[in-house]
Amino acid sequence: EASPSKGQTGAAMKIRQETPADYAEVYELVKISFATSTNEGEWDYLNEVRKKAAFIPELSLVAENDDGRLVGQIVLYKTDITTPEGAVTQLLLSPISVHPDYFRRGIATAMMKEAFHIAQELGYTAVFLCGDPQFYHRFGFRGAYEFGIYHVADKFRYGEWCMALELKEGALSGITGTIDIE
Repeated sequence: EASPSKGQTGAAMKIRQETPADYAEVYELVKISFATSTNEGEWDYLNEVRKKAAFIPELSLVAENDDGRLVGQIVLYKTDITTPEGAVTQLLLSPISVHPDYFRRGIATAMMKEAFHIAQELGYTAVFLCGDPQFYHRFGFRGAYEFGIYHVADKFRYGEWCMALELKEGALSGITGTIDIE
């Protein structure tokens, strides 16, 4: 189901589930979006995510501008928190891309809101990611360590780059463990 949305500039935008027919265009979109990033290969990473059992097609979304061009992409897929009581499945956001010509127009915000809404409808209660805290804090993400959940590579247990967002208040209460996300 497509969701019409307006970015901050008021331009019409449609957010919808990605289809296999979009894969080539999404590949190029991710490549352009990460062109100046140190995350080389992010575009290949998405192709690998789609092959995993953790992939959830309903949470792989694209944003189209009013002429049908793909200008944004987001994917959330299953990840496990390793706890003393066993694995707890939640979601990982990776990657999210916006075409450089469309930066700062509210596209990332609109895609996250739509993806989080769908995730809640599917019964998920938290989202994790690794990224820039300055960017993601404004969306409510906090260091995962604040919830007692640590990235396996976080030797000092205060890595701000590994973040979590509760989609349902208290979702991570009482859960402690580690997460191994890229």
